[in-house]
Amino acid sequence: MRKGLARVCTVSVSDMAQRQERTTSNRRQQYDTVSKAVIHQNPKDWVEFSLGVADVEVIQVLETEQPTVKSNRADSFIQVNIGGEEGIVHLEIQTHDSGEVPMQYRMAGYIGRGIEFFQMPIYSHVIYLHPRAGRTDPSEYVQEIRDYEIRIRYKVIRLYDLEGSPFLEGGMKGLIPFTPLMKHPENMEPKEWIQQCVEAADSVPQDDIAKADYLADLAILGGLVFDYPTIRETIMETIMQESSVIQHFLQKGIEQGIEQGIEQGIEQGIERGTRKSLIEGILENLEVRFNARNLQAVASTLEYVDDLQRLRQLRREALQTPSLEAFWQTLGLIVTTNGDGSR
Repeated sequence: MRKGLARVCTVSVSDMAQRQERTTSNRRQQYDTVSKAVIHQNPKDWVEFSLGVADVEVIQVLETEQPTVKSNRADSFIQVNIGGEEGIVHLEIQTHDSGEVPMQYRMAGYIGRGIEFFQMPIYSHVIYLHPRAGRTDPSEYVQEIRDYEIRIRYKVIRLYDLEGSPFLEGGMKGLIPFTPLMKHPENMEPKEWIQQCVEAADSVPQDDIAKADYLADLAILGGLVFDYPTIRETIMETIMQESSVIQHFLQKGIEQGIEQGIEQGIEQGIERGTRKSLIEGILENLEVRFNARNLQAVASTLEYVDDLQRLRQLRREALQTPSLEAFWQTLGLIVTTNGDGSR
């Protein structure tokens, strides 16, 4: 009996550990997804911030699923024009310190593959989100072997090292959702600081749906350093007013339901942002490859594709298809096929 109980307890502990690991992984993926969505929607803000240069032209956000980088995909490659010279701004989002592979090795790989594929100068950055992350990142990969010397340098940006107030005052739409992760004024309480962040985000001109998603992005990122009650009392108040899912649970007055509604609303916001980014990527690829200027019909048809995996498939197809007509055939097949593969 005791052996059986011991085995059950062991299995239960193992299951709990696995669930905890999956939860942690999902949360890190959530921060990564939100960060990339905000960056891709506001690339100029992030390019100017990371480079420290104001006069930069953003040409396009580039696809990061090419065969040369797919095996260990980088986060963001943005094609820019700096003083008449084109280059690539690379932004790597890192929630915590890199795990099994030290960051300098990963960055050397990303940069090398980027140079090979794009054949342009690469300006690489690691953006650390958590206050304790990135403290030991050397910001370079060095090999000092005679006749085989290698030095690859990149910029390390720890958000917690930055004073947040200038970003709120500057009104940079792409940076405001990250301000809860930055330093607040010494004479200010954390709760007051996050309230200021919310007010700054709420003042950014945009429609109601976009604003709710924007505030949800700030809420998710703020969850890295603020506990749930603080987020609920400050960040979530505005989101609750705009979210029909959360309002449904609020009407029932069930605290657990409220928390579930918030999480579900945030997940829906992330999915909308990812879906929008995928569709934009498809249209940009077709426009660049085939000099196609009027893609409204393609855009309207893509709105019928709800499955994110199928949109990712179409994004790859837009990179590889031999013609716009061939892409239309693939798109038509996907739109007329149900999720189970039947027509």
